[in-house]
Amino acid sequence: MRRKLLSILALLVMSVTSAWAQTFNVTLKDGTEDAAKWTISNGANSADGTTGLSGLNVGDKVTATYSGTKRVKSVAAVEIPSATDLSMVDNAGNPRDKQWTANCYMVHTAGDYKLPLVYGNAIKDGAANTAAYTGVSGSNTTATFPNHAGKAISDPWIKNNKDASDANITVKSAELLWQDAQGLVTKVGIDGDYLTLTVGKDATTQQGNALVAAKDADGNIVWSWHIWVTKETFADATLTTIATGSHNYKVTPVNLGWVPTSDDGKKGYHTYYQWGRKDAFIPSSGTDNTNHTVYNINNNEVTGLTPSTTDATIADNIQNPTTYYNISSTGRPCNTSFYNMWDAKQTGTDNITTATVKTVYDPCPAGFCVPTGNLYHFMCDGGHRAISWDGTNKGATWNISITGPELWFPASGHRKIDSGMRNVGGTGYYWPASAFGTDNARHMSFYYNDWGWNQNFRSLGFSIRAVAE
Repeated sequence: MRRKLLSILALLVMSVTSAWAQTFNVTLKDGTEDAAKWTISNGANSADGTTGLSGLNVGDKVTATYSGTKRVKSVAAVEIPSATDLSMVDNAGNPRDKQWTANCYMVHTAGDYKLPLVYGNAIKDGAANTAAYTGVSGSNTTATFPNHAGKAISDPWIKNNKDASDANITVKSAELLWQDAQGLVTKVGIDGDYLTLTVGKDATTQQGNALVAAKDADGNIVWSWHIWVTKETFADATLTTIATGSHNYKVTPVNLGWVPTSDDGKKGYHTYYQWGRKDAFIPSSGTDNTNHTVYNINNNEVTGLTPSTTDATIADNIQNPTTYYNISSTGRPCNTSFYNMWDAKQTGTDNITTATVKTVYDPCPAGFCVPTGNLYHFMCDGGHRAISWDGTNKGATWNISITGPELWFPASGHRKIDSGMRNVGGTGYYWPASAFGTDNARHMSFYYNDWGWNQNFRSLGFSIRAVAE
């Protein structure tokens, strides 16, 4: 982030030092002038250059005036550096003309950021994306999508929705729930309608994942977001088009949350997802069936994952984004059988050929979504299976009937229903947005040259490969 510095006749430098909750402290530093003879003011409050002026807000103007005997008459203003709004930049960090929100934000450089307190994908191209929280009625579908209190989401902004007592929700605090690299996220807070965070690592030196959450006055998590520090941009040139005959999919080059550990990018680790839930679960080590080490804001190790067999609701899932739910009687992470958790208008199952209508629970970045089942049904068909298994890097390249770069699929294994890991380096498992009956969901799996279009419990933690909306 660029910081604007005030320089007066090369004798004075004003430094802007970040404190938290989006407030800043301004002091004066110079070796030739008496800092106490300078006055710093924001119009409402003043202080001398030695003490410094604190409690400044983003965007405040500050003036400094010298009052000593030296014949210097200079009044100047500085802008406090503002945080980058992640909903106003694209997945490469370039400015957008209109706001676009998501459950996952891609970050590339260290600096101060903020994200709007909006339900996941509920704003698109500057307007309320009502399709994301308005489903379809049916025996196994929902026309409304609940928030953390079990109330139907009716507006993109969290503050305009209701809590359990039917009062408007007020967000009071923020928390870093886990990060898979020390110092990746160094500060979090709330500033009005935004969650603020400081990313301490640049993606050129450290890529990784973090989960941040907003809380109400009672400490309940009202929503959470995946912060993905990555070199990936999901630019058009990096996407691969797979033409299935009924729908063209523009597929991203890596799994959601991918962190490479080799120069060619084929080895690495990534986040996992229970079917229908929005939150990223912690990665494996990338090399075996053990969890990746994760940390809190103080860089102390935490578990980052808690298994539970509670008969959970969608609201429970939202309030407890690090709890890995498995209802033993159904194999689901929550007690609903909806087909349209990730595809709002979906009333069927299996190899759905229509484009995904992204819901507020879809875990992908802005402009991308979980693919419908037709993508993996097509890939697993006998005439389209990839055969280039790489035993060294543990994965397969899929290069049949595509336009653009070949697609590498790591065999990342999966998170079991008890939250442990299985088959890391041996098998790949990928969720589409398509359900299979009331308890299970469809998935693509592969080992060596055996590619299968299968179904399994929704509670399992599989990989996600996003496609363009």
